[in-house]
Amino acid sequence: MLVAFSVTPLGTGEDVGEIVAEAVRVVRESGLPNRTDAMFTTVEGDWVGVQ
Repeated sequence: MLVAFSVTPLGTGEDVGEIVAEAVRVVRESGLPNRTDAMFTTVEGDWVGVQ
């Protein structure tokens, strides 16, 4: 399964780097294959066990 998402931290002003970096950190710590580009972070994993 592939899941792509983007983070749009509304109401936090123009400096959103720390918030986006935190979301990417969580994904990378998951151990799942992932890729972050200019628009999305894509995560790859098995559907089995998803709750």
